[in-house]
Amino acid sequence: MKAYELAKALIDLAGILKKMPNVELYELGNRLSGSLPRRYSPSPENIPVALSTLVALSRLDKQQWLSFIHNYNFPIDIRPRDASRDILGKLLKHLEENPADRKKISDDAQRQAPKASPELLRALSVLLKE
Repeated sequence: MKAYELAKALIDLAGILKKMPNVELYELGNRLSGSLPRRYSPSPENIPVALSTLVALSRLDKQQWLSFIHNYNFPIDIRPRDASRDILGKLLKHLEENPADRKKISDDAQRQAPKASPELLRALSVLLKE
């Protein structure tokens, strides 16, 4: 994915969000997922945006992910040979199983916390809807 492709995906995402009511981020997941309380089920037109964001996240380097996990003190076992995509998978699994940690990231994204990259926090909060 190139920068302009990511920009277009983010513009598309912004358009989708602008059409929705202005709600807190933690409520956004419930609105997007409809009646499914635990799992996010994107509509077919939202899948390309979510995948584009996920691809962009997969391109972050290993050190950025390690720093992010360390800043939040997530108990994720990272082996020296794990690639950045392996770490992303472990992080997503951890966040899927720990709603409180998802909420912490979402809250930080709203406050623009200095603990981690604001872009990373915003992208993760979009992907990790409750």
